[in-house]
Amino acid sequence: MLTAPDWTKLQRDQFQADGSGEQLIGRMSDMSKGITRSGTMKVALGVGAALATAWAAIRVVNDASTGELDAYASDPARDYDSAIARFAQIQAREEADQALNPVCHSKLLTHGRKVERAIVLMHGMTNCPQQFVDFAPLFYERGYNVLIPRMSHNGLADRDTDALKYITAEELRDCSNTMVNIACGLGEHVTYAGISMGGITAAWVAQYRADVSKAVVIAPAFTFSRGLGVGLSRFAMHLSLLLPNMMTQRVTHTEGGPPHNYRGFATRGLGQMMRLGFYVYDAARTSKPAAQSVLVITNAADPAFDNTITRQLVDRWRANGFDRVESYEFDAHYRLIHDMIDPTQLDQQTALVYPILLDLIAG
Repeated sequence: MLTAPDWTKLQRDQFQADGSGEQLIGRMSDMSKGITRSGTMKVALGVGAALATAWAAIRVVNDASTGELDAYASDPARDYDSAIARFAQIQAREEADQALNPVCHSKLLTHGRKVERAIVLMHGMTNCPQQFVDFAPLFYERGYNVLIPRMSHNGLADRDTDALKYITAEELRDCSNTMVNIACGLGEHVTYAGISMGGITAAWVAQYRADVSKAVVIAPAFTFSRGLGVGLSRFAMHLSLLLPNMMTQRVTHTEGGPPHNYRGFATRGLGQMMRLGFYVYDAARTSKPAAQSVLVITNAADPAFDNTITRQLVDRWRANGFDRVESYEFDAHYRLIHDMIDPTQLDQQTALVYPILLDLIAG
């Protein structure tokens, strides 16, 4: 286990900023330039046939891709020692895995006993616990025990890996559920906070875990591009689950950003992330969250996607009589990036963001 100052020094000594961060998947360029009238007709017919075939296939696989994601094992740690034993098993597995980036191992900042408040901080897709290297200690200094887990298939040393094509919605659910179980032995009151993909898992925790005092959903990735509403996002989700996987770094490559971050996304992994998100979205149509309170934080200038689906989720929760949900949105004039947490992201504004997030979550 580490104290917060020890972790910060250890992590900062182990990396140099020479990589690419979690970035928006670029839209496809305009394919119509230079195409003749006849060619346009052929393209239109081809696209129409492809979409019709895809839609027929989607209807066939729909049931298989939207399996039950509300089934989970609620097994909260009975006490601090039990929680530490469970976390030690995770540490042992990660330390034995030579493919992992050492800075990306799961972390626990502990005061050596069960305290009043514990918090789980879940990173975004392509990132790892290093995302919270500066943010996590702020909670530790306020008396929290802080658990920063690594989601499966993230955190590998090979930044060009295709490992994310293997991630599933069930793994996202199970990881977040396991971390809540551990956190119950670390603090009397548990907060679960996640950003982007982690925000989706936080929405799942909000919907299903009654032993969580506060679920904090930050910039949740219900889709993967701006301008896609519920219908198009669902269609894109099913296509990504149906079609062969594609790694986005094979199409577009961006430089700069966190050195522990992957250079691109797996389309299959994005589909699985959205699958979990829409499962929660659909559940919220008829049931309110199980968590004792929910905080939803969005960014009006988010370059990755707009917040329409997130707002609709909040509206559904409130329509079901849940009045313990708060919303906060960073104003567009701040021009914040999507990942407002990782201090090594380009154009980061942690001096602005951290105090606001800390006041919202811990205040």
